[in-house]
Amino acid sequence: MSYDHAARLAQHEMKEAVCRSFQFKRPSSSAYWFNLMWIPGKLILTGDGCDMTLTHHHACSSFDAAIKWASCSEMDYLLRAAKQRQEYDAHATLQAIIQWANAPVIEALNGGVDERCVQYVEDGHKKYRTVRTPRRDGYRHLCQEYRRSVAAGTQDDFCDDLEATDPRRIARRKTGTEYLDMATAAATDFYDFDPCWENWLSLWLDTLGYDWDPRLSRRTPAMVATHDGRWRVKNELERRLEEPDSRFIGLSCFFQDKVGLICSWTHAQKYQIEAIQHACRQIIAAGLVDMEVEVP
Repeated sequence: MSYDHAARLAQHEMKEAVCRSFQFKRPSSSAYWFNLMWIPGKLILTGDGCDMTLTHHHACSSFDAAIKWASCSEMDYLLRAAKQRQEYDAHATLQAIIQWANAPVIEALNGGVDERCVQYVEDGHKKYRTVRTPRRDGYRHLCQEYRRSVAAGTQDDFCDDLEATDPRRIARRKTGTEYLDMATAAATDFYDFDPCWENWLSLWLDTLGYDWDPRLSRRTPAMVATHDGRWRVKNELERRLEEPDSRFIGLSCFFQDKVGLICSWTHAQKYQIEAIQHACRQIIAAGLVDMEVEVP
């Protein structure tokens, strides 16, 4: 099937289109120069490292409305108006994994938080908000109670063994099980640990502990209870997350839907929106925009 495009265009007539265009550059340099052009329905950015089109047929129906709309809109909204897509963010994904691993440890040390929904009235309408109340059930609170009992001279009546209840402690068992076949035995079978370490131990098993032998002391599960050990696990996670071919290999937190990949706007995308908004504000400051106009 052939298309006769020339015949379709034969009746077109040429006329000058309605547009406004402005150039922005340093007086003595062409670095980072850019143009901002308005045509009905669009704001177009072009230049050194810039190529983006904001499309909104209502907000950009007039020049004044378009400049006012772009100058005060949120970056996230404008990027979506430009049909941009967020990209995989290795650093943000790593931070999400570390936060997931740290959360139960922090709760064990500092206590948990109770959440409840509270009703209130505003402008005659019923609304709800979430109230978070910290609990005093962490190890830190237990230590505070012990110090108060020492100050009061009643430490002999203190029921809890601080060392035994310390969630930071991961101790080696002495059960003779270190000779079991590691192909079928889990690493955590040879250590006593608080459940708050399960997330970190999962990361350790997926990274540095996958070939762990209980007869060796190097890279044992207890390393996650130390700053240096967790840092080594973090470094291995960072390496994997930055390599597309090994991003998902052996990381059970992904397969169990504990943590998801994080996507975010790139530096280049943010810079382009900043350039558009800077240009719009400069145009407004020059008195070229009727700020009384309503944005459709």
